[in-house]
Formats: sequence, structure tokens, C-alpha cells
Amino acid sequence: MKHIFFLILSALAFSFCQTAEPAKKRSFECYVRYLEPEAQIHVEATMREGDTTLQPIQPEGNILYQGKEMKLLTTPNITYRLDKPGRFDAQHVFSWKDVKGNTTQFEMQLSPVQQFGFGSKQLSRQKAATLTWEGEPLSKGETMVFLWENAALGKTIPMEIISTGSQPSVEFPASKVAQLDPGTWTYYLVRKKLTKADINGIAASGIIEYYTQSDTVEVK
Repeated sequence: MKHIFFLILSALAFSFCQTAEPAKKRSFECYVRYLEPEAQIHVEATMREGDTTLQPIQPEGNILYQGKEMKLLTTPNITYRLDKPGRFDAQHVFSWKDVKGNTTQFEMQLSPVQQFGFGSKQLSRQKAATLTWEGEPLSKGETMVFLWENAALGKTIPMEIISTGSQPSVEFPASKVAQLDPGTWTYYLVRKKLTKADINGIAASGIIEYYTQSDTVEVK
């Protein structure tokens, strides 16, 4: 089943509107994508600096992810990347040094989605369904995206659901199920989280996406 990737830094449209000040402003943007089926991690990071318009720059030292140096790319813009196999860690730490040699860190956290399912291999287009999983419930800044694929019909349907409940589950309204034609559907989940922080005057933001294994249900 093909994955649909939502975000990478090279495709993100970050817009900054700031008043000119003597001291240059800096921002840090990062993206982490984990593919559970392949146990593969993809990471990107960009540092920006400027007065009124922030431009990608190379910081004084390299940018590290989980203590490992990222690869510097200069085309089309200055960015750092890292691809590696491995298990998923709930905590993700980016770090770099300033001109004085002091280390700055930006941390993000995301709980993985373990075993999941609707409790039945059949869904009714006239009834709501509840998906549950092993792991933490969705927290602030998190969303769950369902990617549905029907090979026979040649259809792929993404659905995003936000939950504010205290349980590791999301309610799937009947109106959403009704968007799926009768037949066999394969789906997987993408748990997404946006994290923002001000770190010593640096506006830091990052997105983590966790892509699960796939499952199959019959829609009637």
C-alpha cells in the first residue's frame, strides 16, 4: 500500500511577517516522519535568520537529531536531512550550538499507535464506528488521519479526525463511513502532532508524523 506523505520542509509554506529590528531574528523548523511497516525514519530541519524576511542559513555548528549529525544540503535551500532505519522513540531532540558554543535543544514528543482496529472487520455505512488503539490518547496539537484505499475502485480517500477525549480512541461518524463505497477497503493511520516553542528567542516549530501498519475492513 502506497503512503501519502503530507509534509516535508521543502514543501512547507512558512510565512513570516515581522517588523525590522536591529537584532536579527531566528527560527527553527523541523519534521520527523516514521514509517512503521519499514521501520524507517526521515528527518528534516531548517534554521532561518533575518530582519524582516527570514532566509535559510547554516548555523555555527551542525544540527543534530537524537545526538546524530544531520546531512547538510544546500540545493535548492540550506536544509539538514537524516534517513535511517530503527525503532520509534517517543521523544525527539534536535540540538545545535550558537556562536559562543552553547548548546540549544528543541524537543518534541509523540506516542506511537500500537495495535488498533474497529473491533470488527465489517463497517456499516449507516452506523458510526469507534477506532481504538494501544497507546496514549490524542493530546493537544494532535490529529489522526485515516488513509483509505480501495484497489478495485482505484480510490484513495484521506479523512482527518480530531479527538479531545481522554481515551485512546476516535469516533468515526456515520457520515464519514458513508463516504466509503461498499467493498473491501485497506486503511492505515497517520498520527500527527505540531509542537511550537520559544527557545532563547528562537521561534521553534516541528511536526511529527507516525505512519502505522495497514488493516483491511469490509464496508457494507
